[in-house]
Amino acid sequence: MSKVVQNVPVVGMSPGNSYFSEEIIEWLLQKVAKQYGTVSVFIADIPAISTYTAVGYSEKEARAKAVLKSNNLKNKVARAIEKLNLDKKDVHVVDWKNEIEENLEYRRHYGIVRKMYDENGSFRKDTDDTTAFVLKGLKKEDLDIQVATQIANHYLLSELAFLEFAPTFFSAAKVTYVYHAHWMVYEKYINGAYDGKPRNKLGFQIVTKA
Repeated sequence: MSKVVQNVPVVGMSPGNSYFSEEIIEWLLQKVAKQYGTVSVFIADIPAISTYTAVGYSEKEARAKAVLKSNNLKNKVARAIEKLNLDKKDVHVVDWKNEIEENLEYRRHYGIVRKMYDENGSFRKDTDDTTAFVLKGLKKEDLDIQVATQIANHYLLSELAFLEFAPTFFSAAKVTYVYHAHWMVYEKYINGAYDGKPRNKLGFQIVTKA
């Protein structure tokens, strides 16, 4: 049996998010690794395909775009790890395609999150509002936001499902999501605002560069 880690910090990086520059990634990994001793990074490249499909790209084009932007992020992370001389055993860059996408336990959690989306109006509204905000930021002309949101919300639901699965995946008593701003739908989700069930194995920490 593998040893249970007390608290694993998880840094999520979105493909195409201009915030994650070389400088920010290096600073972020250094800060988190120093605080926790370890750091895990997840880049939801496969779910990101739905975002690009939603704004009009073909399946092939969307996949290529998501993979390209994700690989760019992964390369930045790899360079930061090398530059900071972080011990690779203390850094885990999640391989979504091979470690998550076909994992049956992850898929079970996705089903649970999707069911909540379908049945809980408050959660559905917050999920859709968050997704629509991201889509509007892409500034695609003639975009039907309502239709696009129903396709692109797969990305956010996938992130939530992964984080629900994360304590099991990392063999951790708790997983703390580290981000640079409030993520209200996630914060409400783990506090039990939607279903009255606080998720004590999941935490949230805002870390910003002064």
